[in-house]
Amino acid sequence: MPALDGLRGVAILMVIAAHVGMGWPAALSILRDTNGMAPTFVLQPWLATIFGTMDNGVRLFFVVSAFTLTIRAHQSPGDLGGYALRRIARVGPGYWLAGIGYTLLAGLGPRLWAPNGVSPIDLAIAALFGSAWLGGASFAVVPGGWSVSVEIAFYLALPLLIRIIEGRIWRAIALTVLTMGIAQIRAQHILLTGHWNFFDLCNPVEQAPVFLCGVTAAVICLKLEMPRRPVAATALLFLAIALLPFSPLNPLILLPYLPFAATVAVVAAISAIHPPRLLNNLAIGWIGKVSYSMYLVHFAVLPVSLTIAERLFPGPSGLTLAAHFTMTAAATFGIACLTYRYVELPPIRWAARRLRRAALQAA
Repeated sequence: MPALDGLRGVAILMVIAAHVGMGWPAALSILRDTNGMAPTFVLQPWLATIFGTMDNGVRLFFVVSAFTLTIRAHQSPGDLGGYALRRIARVGPGYWLAGIGYTLLAGLGPRLWAPNGVSPIDLAIAALFGSAWLGGASFAVVPGGWSVSVEIAFYLALPLLIRIIEGRIWRAIALTVLTMGIAQIRAQHILLTGHWNFFDLCNPVEQAPVFLCGVTAAVICLKLEMPRRPVAATALLFLAIALLPFSPLNPLILLPYLPFAATVAVVAAISAIHPPRLLNNLAIGWIGKVSYSMYLVHFAVLPVSLTIAERLFPGPSGLTLAAHFTMTAAATFGIACLTYRYVELPPIRWAARRLRRAALQAA
């Protein structure tokens, strides 16, 4: 399913665009507390709306992850030990190394999400993938690491979800609608009684329906023949990224990222079987292949990239923003190719060899 790597490529470019669009508040967030810092770029309203929803790239990652893992669970049912080993080998080493790297870079001093600095307890919470549940300064240990914490929560829940759904489309849809309702009621309660903040959004309860959209898409893909409409997948992807941000949705009625998740889940189902050219090419495929490494390292590139962009194009202009994005994406990709080869692949291959030996011994 090469187009799914293409979707991961789109997802990481969206995430980079979201943080590039913030300018210095994002670029300096790994070094000091930038909360309340004025935005660097003053964008046209329509462009600001699109950049403001580019963080949906994280939801696209969630949907693709849920889709692929559900397909794999169908192919290898009951292999819980192998599943657990593959998952921790896939996400753990890179995440832990990123935590060490950012801690060495920034120390334990104040930064975004940690105005009073980071404590050893925060480091432990982050290392154990608990930041999405407990919030606080643990968010600052690995920039963007909350999504890895949410991903781990989904990994733990997936075997149970598979048993509940049992390959039935109606059960998958019902569970998705149920989690959407729970997430919406929780969000309504917070919006009406308190102040909605980033920690609330990152809670796994709020992100659960995003994963369930990917699970449901996979179950449908396994049970039904997907229409041979790769152009429709491209059109729906454009709709999700460029048009849905302008939908006048009231968060009290429907959280805006839920329609996005449902739409890209359809894109994943169609693209997996009938890949569109946009997603099935060498460039976007390679970006998708190293996208996890890009996600972990791109924050470290932002300050250098923006400094160079401002020297090339003085003043916060559209050219500055374009140069900042281009350099950040290119440099992050180059670094990620190395970290993918020397950090991600070795534990993945080790886990594969261990599971093969176990299978041979069992036979």
